[in-house]
Amino acid sequence: MKELDERAAKIFFRENNKNRREDGEIDLHGLYVAEAVQVAEDQVEIARWRGDEVVHFIVGKGLHSGTGEAKIRPALEDLFTELGLDHSLDPHNTGVLVVLLD
Repeated sequence: MKELDERAAKIFFRENNKNRREDGEIDLHGLYVAEAVQVAEDQVEIARWRGDEVVHFIVGKGLHSGTGEAKIRPALEDLFTELGLDHSLDPHNTGVLVVLLD
């Protein structure tokens, strides 16, 4: 089951991000929280390697979750706090978390 979940996560991620025009914009829709956290951590490292100064994580607003509350955003906020990275919601789209890389 875990292997199938991992394969599905990779497919969701690839499909959601295949037409992205900008590096540094990552769509996490369709992922479970733990998967989104792992992808975000990996993408921060990739962005640092590329020399990016900022990454935009599309986390959604939680409107389609069972409770109507965001699940991925709070988990990523905890991750970025733990990593010591400044982060905030995009003022134009509260479904996007903007992370400043050091």
